[in-house]
Amino acid sequence: MLSHAMRRIHFELTDSTNTQARLLAASYPGERLLVTAAEQTAGRGRLGRQWVSPRGGAWLTIAWPMRLAPAAYRAASLAAVVGVRRALVELLTRGMPAEATGFAPRPLIKWPNDLLIDDAKVVGILCEQSLGSVSNGNIIYVGIGVNVAFDQSLLDEPIGGEKLRQRATTLSNAAGRVIAVDDVIELVSAEAAAALEQLEARGFAGAAPAGRPSLLDELRESLAYVGSKRTWLSPRGEINGVIVGVDDDGRLLLDDGQSVTACDAGELSGA
Repeated sequence: MLSHAMRRIHFELTDSTNTQARLLAASYPGERLLVTAAEQTAGRGRLGRQWVSPRGGAWLTIAWPMRLAPAAYRAASLAAVVGVRRALVELLTRGMPAEATGFAPRPLIKWPNDLLIDDAKVVGILCEQSLGSVSNGNIIYVGIGVNVAFDQSLLDEPIGGEKLRQRATTLSNAAGRVIAVDDVIELVSAEAAAALEQLEARGFAGAAPAGRPSLLDELRESLAYVGSKRTWLSPRGEINGVIVGVDDDGRLLLDDGQSVTACDAGELSGA
């Protein structure tokens, strides 16, 4: 068993850790599971997009039984990305003198579920909910993919004839040193779980114990592209504007010069 009471189940090769977590949850009702894989053949991100998942990455899914009503988990994806960012900051500064940590690469959150270093994607998160199961109850599946230490060319090549929408890199490339996959899995899973526990105990905007900032404050402090013009591709059409932050519910705020729109469903792209 792991910290935060998660049972780990590992695959050397699987299709998708999210898929396997859904299957395994029936065998461990009520338990928090950490499903990991050395390699995925059908890793996926938002909107069903393929996620390159070779050996040398941290591919994992946390199956999290909901203790509260489903509405309490609306910000689960944002909580998870804040938690994973905490882990990355620790990994990127580990072993550095305190006076040098300010020079370490700084991960930023591309709303709502990616982490960037120097404008290159290094983490993607996919949250899925399963509601109303009689045997298992309500479960949220938090899929996390971290590019850790593999050949950069795998990220530069087109996937299915289509180039990646966001330039990508690995954590080791960004750090300038090799970072171990096992270290990433251990810390990322622990911090993601801690963030979900914080969400349950304090809500997304509630202050954390011991003076730690709220999840909302951490999101605001590490939000990418603030002050830059971006396009929000929403079910209602495109919205163009300057990112000015997030509201108290974690929705992205875009200012088009006449009004500010709170975006909660869709996808962010360059202007």
